[in-house]
Amino acid sequence: MHPTMNTFLAAAVASSSVAIHAHAMQQVPPVRPVPPPPPSNSLVSAPAPGSTAVALPPQTETWVLNSPVPTVSPTWGYRATVMGERVFVGGPERAVSPGACGQLCMWERVNGEWKADPNLFQVERVGTGAFVLQRLDRGGNFIFTAVDRRGPGTSVRVLEPQGGRVVESASLILPAEADLPSFASSFASDGNAVAIGSADLRFNLKEESLKRNRDPKVFLYSREGSVWKLDGFVKTPAQANGAPADAMWFGASLDIDGDVLAVGSPATLPPRPSEVLPLSGFASVQVFRRSGGQWMPEVTIQGMRFTQDKCFGLDLAVGGDLLAVRSFDPETPDALPHVWLFARTGGQWQFRQELLPATGLAKGRAYGFALGISKGRIVVGDSTARAADETGESVTGTVFVFEEKDGKFVNTRRLMPKAPCGPRSFGNDVSIDWPLVAVGRPKNERLGLEPGGAYVFDLSK
Repeated sequence: MHPTMNTFLAAAVASSSVAIHAHAMQQVPPVRPVPPPPPSNSLVSAPAPGSTAVALPPQTETWVLNSPVPTVSPTWGYRATVMGERVFVGGPERAVSPGACGQLCMWERVNGEWKADPNLFQVERVGTGAFVLQRLDRGGNFIFTAVDRRGPGTSVRVLEPQGGRVVESASLILPAEADLPSFASSFASDGNAVAIGSADLRFNLKEESLKRNRDPKVFLYSREGSVWKLDGFVKTPAQANGAPADAMWFGASLDIDGDVLAVGSPATLPPRPSEVLPLSGFASVQVFRRSGGQWMPEVTIQGMRFTQDKCFGLDLAVGGDLLAVRSFDPETPDALPHVWLFARTGGQWQFRQELLPATGLAKGRAYGFALGISKGRIVVGDSTARAADETGESVTGTVFVFEEKDGKFVNTRRLMPKAPCGPRSFGNDVSIDWPLVAVGRPKNERLGLEPGGAYVFDLSK
């Protein structure tokens, strides 16, 4: 074990994520073949500005950050997060042998220039077959990711920048006797606290699918100096009639900011090609508040008050007194998602509005797949969005920025890539630390996009 490593062993968790044919006999002038139109799977970029069919022209990136070295993950750049003057980028990778795996690049902006360490960070102590860097979450001065074994032994790794490099400073795990195959199916942090979900989000479980835990925990840790300790856990609040809990998907989404923890508890998840996932309870978001070191239920936001979507709470983001929640109807093939905004006023969480794109911009089925809130601004990623000025066969995707104007949140910016990307690849992962927004630019070897990286937007300009 590295001497600076703090491995957390939670001891009693049970108690408290062509050719033109040339005919030799014919005398014909040479003909230059007309190239066919680009295929739908070619690289794409933002449309030219100036269309009167849309309310917002595309705002393109301020910088493109590319990995300084070749990358291994076939989708390197899928994950990106911004933390102040630093941007972190990685991509999902599966370990083929024990040891170190994955590549995480950190850029720092120094005197207006972005500089990257060519020695990309690798996650250590990874077992064969485990997945790394499938997810990244920023919290304070830390980056969190999971080493996902798809079974017992999954851990959440705590990373931090030190001296221009990324180092691992802690590993949050469960001991063998209390381990859960679904541990770390979701996680979120603000740098001082970490919430780790244990809802069983695996699929293709066949007859075992209905046997998932219907009362999963969200484990909560806090930091004391360099040590992370378990404070306990929260579960879906008990029913007044004493009936057993039925909240199989409690913790499918998480976010935490200061003393506020939001936990998504959809009634089901979108169906997979191989199966329809079980229904469990009623779709809701549970908000908890920390007081005196204890996390207590504050409010239950029932989805049925606003929508019939059974996937209310599928994704969410909390920041200050704002909470954005995504919902989706898994039973209607052409249904589009919604993003609902709630605000805390006078200590009470109240519904504010639905977040809708500006005139001429149409959301797609991935609307809200990525959400973020920073300093009162909200970003909504949608890799399937299409606007009236996008007339090509393929689209890039869009990140919608919402700001409060005259008491209402309106779509004020439409972020799109100038540097080409793969079709429908922009907006799958979005991170905001106002005024900077980072959006993943996934590698695509087949289309010649390598090695992958990130788009960074400076919205102060």
